[in-house]
Amino acid sequence: MFDTNVLISGYLWQGAPRRALERVRAGQWTLLSSRETVEEFIRVLAYEKFGLEPAEIAPLIADLQQISEFVEARSEIDEINEDPTDNIFLSLAVDGKAEVIVSGDRHLLRLKEFQDIRIFSVNHTLREE
Repeated sequence: MFDTNVLISGYLWQGAPRRALERVRAGQWTLLSSRETVEEFIRVLAYEKFGLEPAEIAPLIADLQQISEFVEARSEIDEINEDPTDNIFLSLAVDGKAEVIVSGDRHLLRLKEFQDIRIFSVNHTLREE
């Protein structure tokens, strides 16, 4: 599964995160999402720094929902105190039985592993393939 940093980078720019999304589209990887992670994706896409209008955000959300496997994340995890929003990705990974969390977030990457789920940068994940 991917965190918001990887998703935003993959949708908005070329590079490793885009290649990771292409692996999902090709059926090589399964991308998990939950209501909470989609809401976080929408919230971050609306940041002024990205300069996106709602009409530009809607197709990205639709695509994410189309290529993702939806998981109802029920686990309440409070592992990351510095940025509690990051815990939604840990919950999704646990409840979705993810093997790997692909992240660009320093709080998640610092963990390296959570409940036997490895946490890697997108570059590391692509190199492992």
